[in-house]
Amino acid sequence: CERPAVQGQLHRIQRRVGSERFPVVAQHFASSHSALMYGYTFPAVVKVGSAHAGAGKMMITDHHQMSDFRSILQMMPKEHCMVEPFIQGQADLRIQKIGEHYRAFRRQGISGEWKTNTGCSIMEEIELCDRWRFWADSAAEIFGGLDILTVDAIVEEGTGQEHILEVNGTSSGLHPDCEEEDNGYI
Repeated sequence: CERPAVQGQLHRIQRRVGSERFPVVAQHFASSHSALMYGYTFPAVVKVGSAHAGAGKMMITDHHQMSDFRSILQMMPKEHCMVEPFIQGQADLRIQKIGEHYRAFRRQGISGEWKTNTGCSIMEEIELCDRWRFWADSAAEIFGGLDILTVDAIVEEGTGQEHILEVNGTSSGLHPDCEEEDNGYI
């Protein structure tokens, strides 16, 4: 499903249960370059179209760069974009739900990239806490129910606050160390 539809469902959950229980990062959807009127803080992150795995994403440091980006988006008339405030990450979280089986992973970048899912990183399985299980269970309710999903979140450096970035469905990759077992659950 397209990112804007998924993000809309996540924000609906957040409005229902509150941002304390379901902390989705603030986002702006722009259907085209002419609709791109970003009003949050800088730096910001733009995600073009169905950007995933770090591709199609860039950091924008100020309104001048945003203006330059808007001119690039104009060259892609069939693409939309999502814009969100940049959060300096201490680590990423991935909460995986396959049926009734859950896993939690923590990924820390070691290459100095702001995107921890590119470059070199260390990913370890960690104990699932009730808060993350709630996130996965809540996300599993969207679109009539998802049996396979991952919730991706970022842990903010300095504060330790967790922010939900997105939910992936069946396109969620499996951790290589758990792939055989998880394919069995699928």
